[in-house]
Order: sequence, then C-alpha cells, then structure tokens
Amino acid sequence: MDYNYYDEGEDIDYIEFGEDSGGDIDYGFHSGHNQGNFYSDAAAEGKEFAVMDRLVQNLEACVQPSLLQVAKYVTPMLGLCLIGRLLCLLYAMKRRLPPAGVSLRDANSIVVAPLHLIHATTGLILLYATLGQRMGERVGLLLILSTLGYLMLQLVRVYSGKRAATSIAVLTIGSQFLYELAIWRQRSDWPQLRGVQMVVNMKLISLGFDLASGQVPRMPGPLAYLGYMYSPATCALGPWISYGRYVECLVARGKWLLTLRQLVLNMLLCLLAVAVSNCLAHALGELASDSHFLLMYTEALGVRSSHYFVSFMAQALLVSSGQALDGESKELDEGLLGPLVTRPWQIEWPRSLSVLVRSWNIPMHEWLKHYIYGGFKEHNLGHTFWAVLCTYVVSSLLHGMDLRIYLVLLFLAIFAESERLLRRHLASLLDACLAAGQCKGPDSCRSSRCPRRLGWTSAWGWLVRLTNLIFTLVAIFHLAYLGIVLLNETLNLDGSPVGEVESFVWHWSEAGYLSHYIGFGMFLLYLFIS
Repeated sequence: MDYNYYDEGEDIDYIEFGEDSGGDIDYGFHSGHNQGNFYSDAAAEGKEFAVMDRLVQNLEACVQPSLLQVAKYVTPMLGLCLIGRLLCLLYAMKRRLPPAGVSLRDANSIVVAPLHLIHATTGLILLYATLGQRMGERVGLLLILSTLGYLMLQLVRVYSGKRAATSIAVLTIGSQFLYELAIWRQRSDWPQLRGVQMVVNMKLISLGFDLASGQVPRMPGPLAYLGYMYSPATCALGPWISYGRYVECLVARGKWLLTLRQLVLNMLLCLLAVAVSNCLAHALGELASDSHFLLMYTEALGVRSSHYFVSFMAQALLVSSGQALDGESKELDEGLLGPLVTRPWQIEWPRSLSVLVRSWNIPMHEWLKHYIYGGFKEHNLGHTFWAVLCTYVVSSLLHGMDLRIYLVLLFLAIFAESERLLRRHLASLLDACLAAGQCKGPDSCRSSRCPRRLGWTSAWGWLVRLTNLIFTLVAIFHLAYLGIVLLNETLNLDGSPVGEVESFVWHWSEAGYLSHYIGFGMFLLYLFIS
C-alpha cells in the first residue's frame, strides 16, 4: 500500500510510509460511468451484500497494516521530540536559566547556544530518520538550501525597512522555483523535500519581516538560525512558528501529565484519520456510487482525512516538544488537544468558506494574514478583494510548481470572497446574523436579529438559521467539488482517467459545473443588490 498524503494548507506535500502491504485487496472504487445497467431486486440486494462484504474485508486488510506502519513511522519522531525537550530542560536547570524563558536579546548568547544546538541536532536527526532512502543526501541538500536562505537574510543588514523584507520574500519564492527547475526533473523525491523546504521558506520570510520591523532586535547567529529552521517540533511536518515563539519555548516547562494527555488524544485522532483516509473513504465511495455528489464528497474525504492525519501528527510533535503557536491558536495551548493546527469540526460543517479556509491550517492562516495580507492592505490596493486574491496567489506560489494548487486556490479565493461580500451586505441590509464569520454570541453579536438572542420561538430566528444552513450546505458542496482536484497526482485537463481515479474534469462536468455557477452567481447577486 502506498501511503501518499497530500496536504494542501499544511506544510508538507507528500510523505511516504513504507512498502506495499495491502495484499490482493483492491482499494480503488468504481464510479459506474455506464448508466445503462439496470438491476433487479435480487441483483441489487446481492450487490449491496457484496459491497458490505468488501467493506468488512477492507477494514480487516487495510486498517491494521495502516495503523502499524504509521505507529512505526511516528514513534521515532515523538521520541526525538521528547528527548530534545528533556535535554533542554536538564541544561536549563543546570545553568539555572530563569523560569520566564529566554529573551530575544539573549538568544545569541553563549549560554543559550547549547539549547539551539540541541534543537538543530534533534531536528536534523529526525529528518535523517524519516526521509526514507538516500537520507544523508536529502538532509545535505536541505542544509545547502537553508544556507542560501541565511545569505539572503543578510539583506536586512544592507537595506532598512520593509524593502529588505520584501526583497527577501521575492527572492525566497523565486529561488524555490529555481530549485524546482534545477532539481525537480532530476529527483523524483523533490515533492517530499519541497514540503520541508516550504516550512523553511515561511520561517525565513517571517524572520525577515520581523527583523525589518524591529520585533526581532538582533540578527540570529548561525546556530540560532539552524535551531529555528530545524526545530524537531516543526521541521518535518510544520507548522510555521515565528522566531519569537521559538525562542520563548526553547525550554519547555509545561506539565508532563498534561503533555501526556494531549499527546495520547492527538495520536488517537491521528490513527483515526489515517484509517478513514486509506480505508474507510474508499469503501464509502462504493456505497455512495449511486449519488454523484456523495461520490465526490467521499472521494474528497480521503484528501481531507490525509490533511487531518498530518495536522494531528504535527500537533502531537508540538505537544511532545512543548512548542506553542502564534496568533489565535496560542490561546488554546492549554486546551484538550494543545496547540491547534486545524479544526476539522469547522471544516466538515463550516459556517462559510472563509471559516473553512481559516480552520484548514491555522498557523499558515496567521502567517498569511500577518505578513502577506497585511502588507497588501497597507499598499491600498483599492478593495479588500484584491488583497485577498494576492494573498491566495502568494499561498499558491509557496507550494511550488503544482497546477492543482493554483486551480483550487484561485477558485477558492473567488468563491470565498464572493460569499463573504454577499453575506456582509445581507447582514447589514437585514440587520441579521448572516455574516460569514462565526457569531460572537448573544451578548456580543452586533445584529439585532441574532438567532441566539431571539430564541426558538421567533420567526426571524428560524429564517436566519435556515439561511445560514443553506450557506453551510453550499460550502460543503464547494469543499467536495474543489477537493476532487487534489485526488490526482497530476493535473489532467482532458477528462480521461488517471489510473483508477477519474479526472476531476469528469466530476465537474457530471455536476454541471454547478459550483462555478454558484460562486460567480453570488458575486453577481452582491453587485446587483449593493
């Protein structure tokens, strides 16, 4: 079985988990293109029995090997994170470092240098142990690319202000395309390395802006730079963290019982996600083959579950390392799961596409909002729509030369912003809680017609709930419609099948390109009523 997990908002593209162990069971699914087959009642009953029997077979032959291989893959990663955390704690106790942690001004001191060395060493060992064949060559290539990034960072010494940071961002993204052109066609493993390099590039760009704005007062030394780039909590799967948060958490002094509880919960969810991604989603696709929407939804469920798997595993690494996150997620570090990388409950049942995008990858959303969207807003592009569109373009470019990502994010930007503008205008026009963002509760909601405030006996309350439900169902349809694109490893525009998976063009045509009509229709309706 080939475990290839694609993570669109997460910080790694593909991760390979060992050799084929699926036996002779076929985990593909048949969508039934031939519409001329008619079944009698007996034949339909036999078909349903065969599908259920296949589902049981799938569970027995797929789930157990998947869980065993994932456990084998994750164990050394968690072990290295825990070892690194323990070594840093012992060193801090020996040198009697202050409980408040290390300040940014002291990050380059000789006393703190061993902490950076521990982070860099454990992180590089983690990459060496998990990158598969030709491990030394791959780690060496990543170190060379990181060295080039550190040289680009020195532009802050030459220029002042945001011009230097912008130059670093342009050079970083541009150099990634040069790496792709120079390396990708010669190395079949570049998609896997690209995910790790993407995390490094995000850290490099954020560090450049923080240095230019004065949030980071001093240029990190080479050892501090390597410790930040290859911290074991984030080097393999991400997510992005700022240099300031990395320094704050050099010595993690959290409660070990809390760490253990959060670690166990994240790993259980991680195993559940990989079981759904590799086994259950394919089996459910066969059961839903009579409904094209359900077929699209279950096929795209495999993509989303792959993302949840990577996210939960990343959360487990963050918890075991004692690493906190930036932005809105840092408030949740003491919660049930610790620092949150994703919110699956707001993805599977979203209030709007905007909420779905924010919940898909919380740290990356914070990075884009702070360093990219904020910068475009400051340049007064004339309308928020263009700042949002430019932010999606930068997000696409960060993923490298992947036309699937370009296609998905382009339509996602248009659909999400169209919905946001329409719902904002409707909320203002009707003074109702219809905005795309989450309701802040009956006491904080600005709309007089808030369902939580009106209760269950108000007709307006029911009308607002029904309208929000319709927008939720539309967002779920967009989620399945666009998620189909990520099923194929290559962008196939002619509609022909790729292996056993139909091209997304076939799915879109079967759906009548309804998602496009809805997305552009919302924008036209907004223009009409505004």
